[in-house]
Amino acid sequence: MIYLIITTSINNKVGINNEIHRKNRYIDSIQQLLTFVESDPSIKPVIVENNGQRSTYLDDLHCDVLYTDNNKTDFIHKGQNELLDIKAVIHHYRIRDDDMIIKITGRYKLISHSFINRVKDNLHHYDVFIKFFNVCAKEYLYNDCVLGLFAVKCKYIKNFNYQLKTGPECEFANYIRTYIPPNKLVEVTQLDLECCFADDLRLLVV
Repeated sequence: MIYLIITTSINNKVGINNEIHRKNRYIDSIQQLLTFVESDPSIKPVIVENNGQRSTYLDDLHCDVLYTDNNKTDFIHKGQNELLDIKAVIHHYRIRDDDMIIKITGRYKLISHSFINRVKDNLHHYDVFIKFFNVCAKEYLYNDCVLGLFAVKCKYIKNFNYQLKTGPECEFANYIRTYIPPNKLVEVTQLDLECCFADDLRLLVV
């Protein structure tokens, strides 16, 4: 089984605070993403939002929504809040260790279904699909990665915890490099993902 976890945080605490832009970006990106998986019973999409149980526009997207309170806690970086949300989905849906999780940031737009298809077609051969890349320098780095979209077997997420000593991208990349056998790891070169960064709303396709 593949679980597509779409992470969202309507009330963001970092970056540009533009509620209308954020709402429109979430709706547009998630609606497009759901068209890629809506007819596939092997993929279960779940939106997770971390500002508490309430009614939001996410409820209108025809997808399961799990609300958490994880945005109430301040960490050095928001990657920790997001990881808690992912683990909340794992617990709530009782996701099994060998199920595959595709995680995508809800404001990031998937512009093709190539990544999803690649995961589906190689589901029983690999444990991780990830792009090692620094989005600021816009170049490949061995121990840096794109956290906006990756796929990983559930057991590896359950065993991962940030040490909060470096950036989340570097910590997760190092974890993958350390614990995933090379023959179980796919280094993706093109995600076809349009990133929208919270600090200045710039766009980057990776």
